[in-house]
Amino acid sequence: MRIDDFLKQPTRKEWDAEIEAGWPGPDGSSASTDHIMGIQIGISSPDWKFSRMPANLHDWRYHLGRSRALHRHHRAAADREYRDDCIRVLQERLDGRIMTGIGIARAWARYYALRLFGRAAWRG
Repeated sequence: MRIDDFLKQPTRKEWDAEIEAGWPGPDGSSASTDHIMGIQIGISSPDWKFSRMPANLHDWRYHLGRSRALHRHHRAAADREYRDDCIRVLQERLDGRIMTGIGIARAWARYYALRLFGRAAWRG
């Protein structure tokens, strides 16, 4: 699977097919919580309507990586996209340079935690 295809947001059909095949959906494991600075970035729900949230999308990508035995470059891309998606959401919703800066720093911290500790989750 090409990385560009891997990074695309899932269609409802793709998402629902994986749920029906046994994937329980996002479990909130993307760096332990589904909020940064009070901004919700994920929800532990198999419902496709939440699939565009950064943490849910990251869980989707890790699921694809495990189920299709994708290369470690896919994992690195998934982690970068998670970080960038979190930063985008924070910049859209937080006010002020200081609060936004703290939020961005926390997104980077989560990214480094994923890079350090996410390998086991990628392998399944």
